[in-house]
Amino acid sequence: YDGCGDYIHDTICSSCYSGTPRFWCKDCFGTELCCHDCIVATHTKNPMHRIQEWRGSYFMTVSLKKLGLHVQLGHPGGAKCLLPKRAFNDDFTLIDTNGIHKISLDFCGCETAQMHMKQLLRTTWFPVTTTDPRTTATFRILEQYHILSFESKCSSYEFYHTIARLSDNTGLYPRKVCLTS
Repeated sequence: YDGCGDYIHDTICSSCYSGTPRFWCKDCFGTELCCHDCIVATHTKNPMHRIQEWRGSYFMTVSLKKLGLHVQLGHPGGAKCLLPKRAFNDDFTLIDTNGIHKISLDFCGCETAQMHMKQLLRTTWFPVTTTDPRTTATFRILEQYHILSFESKCSSYEFYHTIARLSDNTGLYPRKVCLTS
């Protein structure tokens, strides 16, 4: 699980047959390695997945944001907006069941675009604030916490820190989430 397994000797991406296979997704089915372009392309609709890069003798976690993925709201998945508006300072945090993710988010800036809050809600992301949102939680994690709080009496503090540990279990880099605008 910690190594390349059957893919250790692959030198060409099995998806595009051109790039160097160095990346894999912990959340997708299978353990195949693929190249930079393919991992970004296959995750345009899954920006909460956790990607790892092979560094010669170990895997290191790398964000889709660092790999260049931009999530576009207000348009069907994969479609580009002609007038995209970046989220506040290109610093957007998304909390999901598998961790806390920094993502590059572009709101739709077209003439018919909805308010930023509505664009997030239509993506099933619940914004922490109504003006200039910088942090959201997926509906999925809100539902999970709702059930867990009733069944186990888990506090929101404990739940949040559990999710933060899924992102980084070393404790060296505490996750800071902006809860106000």
